[in-house]
Amino acid sequence: MTRLFGFFLRTATDPAICSRLEAIGRARLGAPVYMDGTAMLWGPAPPRSRARYPLTILGDGTVHNRRELGSELGLACSLPSDAELLREAFAQWGEQAYKRIHGDWRIVGWNPATRTLSLARDPFGNTALYHHASPGIFAFASSREDLLALDLAPVAMDELYVAQTLVSWFAYHGERTAHASISRLPPAHSLRVTPDRFDKHCYWRLEDVADTRLPRREDYVVRFRELFDQAVRDRLPSEGGVAATLSGGLDSGSVAVTAAPMLAEDGRRLSAYVSTPVHDPRAYVGRGIGDEYPLASATARAGGTIDLTRIDAANVSPIGAIREMLAITREPEHAAPGFFWLLDLFRTAARDGNRLLLLGQMGNGGISWDGDPTSLPLWRQIERDGLAEMAKLRLRRMLPWPMERLYRGLRARPDYPSSAIRTDFAHRIRLGERWRDDRAEGPYRRCREQRLRFIRPGALKVGALYAEVGAATGISITDPTADPRLLEFCLSIPDSLYVDPQTGVERWLVREAMKGRLPDEVRLNRSIGRQSGDLVPRLRQFFGDVEEALAEVARGPGAEYVDVARMRRVWQQIQVEDSGQALNLAGTVLTRGLMAGLFVNGFGTRY
Repeated sequence: MTRLFGFFLRTATDPAICSRLEAIGRARLGAPVYMDGTAMLWGPAPPRSRARYPLTILGDGTVHNRRELGSELGLACSLPSDAELLREAFAQWGEQAYKRIHGDWRIVGWNPATRTLSLARDPFGNTALYHHASPGIFAFASSREDLLALDLAPVAMDELYVAQTLVSWFAYHGERTAHASISRLPPAHSLRVTPDRFDKHCYWRLEDVADTRLPRREDYVVRFRELFDQAVRDRLPSEGGVAATLSGGLDSGSVAVTAAPMLAEDGRRLSAYVSTPVHDPRAYVGRGIGDEYPLASATARAGGTIDLTRIDAANVSPIGAIREMLAITREPEHAAPGFFWLLDLFRTAARDGNRLLLLGQMGNGGISWDGDPTSLPLWRQIERDGLAEMAKLRLRRMLPWPMERLYRGLRARPDYPSSAIRTDFAHRIRLGERWRDDRAEGPYRRCREQRLRFIRPGALKVGALYAEVGAATGISITDPTADPRLLEFCLSIPDSLYVDPQTGVERWLVREAMKGRLPDEVRLNRSIGRQSGDLVPRLRQFFGDVEEALAEVARGPGAEYVDVARMRRVWQQIQVEDSGQALNLAGTVLTRGLMAGLFVNGFGTRY
């Protein structure tokens, strides 16, 4: 994707400020595609839209329903580029266009007559758009680095954001970033900015999808296959190399075995990449799968035209990868333990000549949902979980909020044992109390509510993360399992369809739909893969990097946010202990704590 950037002077402003902002924009991106005394925009030049409409429209991304959209726009005979399709859609339909475009996209529109700036991004794609708003100036950018360069406000840290990342309280998803003055435009949202108003609107809500009822259980499988196949086909470019991440699981495997024969129709093969361990992971993963290559290899053989490559990231330091990811995303991330193989995979796929990488990131909440235990027949619930566990689950869901809040407060650990957060920092910002007050963290009442909390429609930040990582590693990233039409169907059907009523086996829908595509050893596998299962010996391998990072955090302001002494104790423990607990502590306390501490140390200078 190209970079979008611009600003809008909402009130009369010192001309010197306008000149400074223009100079920064020109230095970073060259000449603007539009400028007047009020607004300046940088991005792909829009000659058609500028000639035909009294608007300047910047469209960027990939449109998946090109033919459908072109026909509705009266352009079916000569389909323009995706960027032009986005501009034409907004020019003709305005904000009504957002619901009609399927893809990974973002749009910026400027109307000089009404002094209105409009911004929007896709419902669930991998795109990023950031903005800053103050009484006099509104600025936006697809890169947070470009926005920070404008220096429009004092650099202030959102301390709660950092704390939430450290303790895995997922309320940091949404519009907030670690920079208090910069907001992230969430998926499925648009902004309309005028001199006196600032309106944010959620134009697509997965929460509002109507129930789907079909005559037979098999009918759901047929409809699922149709939607899933379309989601995959829509994302395949007409030319250029296509790659996919591949594990031993259902989600990435389903994407790969569906995409491969589609590409084969044009004589192309699918490149697939699987993360594999360097060290023996069995002592750390328990019953999980530490090496997913055998299952991924079986999937590749079943796909027929899939070229599988191991990604062992043997020479990639987990700490070095954390530092690199901080430079890309400019904030701490929850998934710090896996960045060493993720970055290596993306870069290898790009070096191999692939222009697009397919993921199955959203599968767990959508196509391969486990199913809620209460959707099973009562006898099956008791058989699977036991009478006591079933009763406990139902009782929790019946508790009124005040009692639930009290229950959570009594069970909470004030020392946050699975986190590196300093307890005095947590107490200073009232973290425990604020977490306890978050109703979204309480028990869900309905099955669909549980899934919505997992998927986080209109809030999930993962799409922006992949957009930034893709731009840094040189490959476009898309996810068929995040297709809005597919997600709508998966959320609208009875939850009982995700569990086999005869056997109690979960993820029934995708297992049934992939009969004849995925090999049974993968399709019926119920063990969970651990893609960073050898993290502990990898950290030992890069002993000096860990020591250096701990010392760096201890010397800087990061030591006021993370407990360096506890991190050192964990580091000492995992140097001599080979166990599942060592792996868990390496991920939750050491690597995530180091990422947060290094971020705080570099905040306002590097990040």
